[in-house]
This record gives sequence, structure tokens and C-alpha cells, in this order.
Amino acid sequence: MTNARRPARPSPKPDPIAVAVRYLAQGDRSAAQVERHLAGRGFAKAAVRKALRTLNRLGYVNDEAVALRMAQARLARRLMAREALAAELDGRGFAADTVAQAVSGAYAGLTDEAVAERFLESLPLRYKEPDRERRRRAGLLRGRGFSSDVSEAVLGIG
Repeated sequence: MTNARRPARPSPKPDPIAVAVRYLAQGDRSAAQVERHLAGRGFAKAAVRKALRTLNRLGYVNDEAVALRMAQARLARRLMAREALAAELDGRGFAADTVAQAVSGAYAGLTDEAVAERFLESLPLRYKEPDRERRRRAGLLRGRGFSSDVSEAVLGIG
């Protein structure tokens, strides 16, 4: 009978660090992504800043390392121009200097031309007519963010 009369205990207040760690366990995240996640969960700005400082100090949040890993993985899965890769990282909330550092690290001495050539080597021929195939490949390079200068150099146009 005593159980029926005992008042229900209020659920414990969620800890922003625990929420952030669960979020980070799902994959690499930038500090800005963690901040947006915690703010979306209703945590006060001061609690979010304090949690981010703690996570940074413990090594859970390291934008430079995360940006480099993301850039390398993305470039390995989908060859693209530097500007396209930088735009993707920028969209994830990384600072401009972090993006620049990650992109240069991911390219590690490769030129846009070398990456474009590697991409073109992976493509099968679709058209027997050389001009038509060249136009198709130029369009595919544009879709990956390569400039017309790079396309012309790689395709031998001009």
C-alpha cells in the first residue's frame, strides 16, 4: 500500500553534456552542429556554452579534426572541386579557416586537374561521337564544381 501513496518522483533534468555526447555518438559533428542541437532541445545559451567548453576540453569536440575527417571521407566517396568541398563543410557550420585547412589537408598536394582526371577515368564512355562525349564530361565536371578552365585543360578543349 505504501507504493500507491508515494508521490511520483519528477524526472531528472536532462544534462546538456549527456545529450551532446549521445548526439556525438551518432557521428562526427561540428561545434556549431552540437550548439544547434542543444539549443533545439531547449537548453539555455549559458548551459550550451558551458557544455561546449567542457566537451572541447575533454576532446569530444574538435572542429579541425572533424572537418579534416569529413573532407577526406567526402572526397574519397565523391570526387569534387575544392570549392564544392569547401561549400559542403561550410554548410556544416565550420569556421572559414577550419574549412580552408581541412580542404588543403584533404587534397594533400593534389591539383583540381588531377582530381578531375581521376573522376573522368572512372566514367564509362556513353557516346561514340567524341564531341558529344566531351560535352557530357564537361557537364559532369561542372556538376562536381570544377571550373571551365579545369574542364578545358583536362578535356583538351581550346
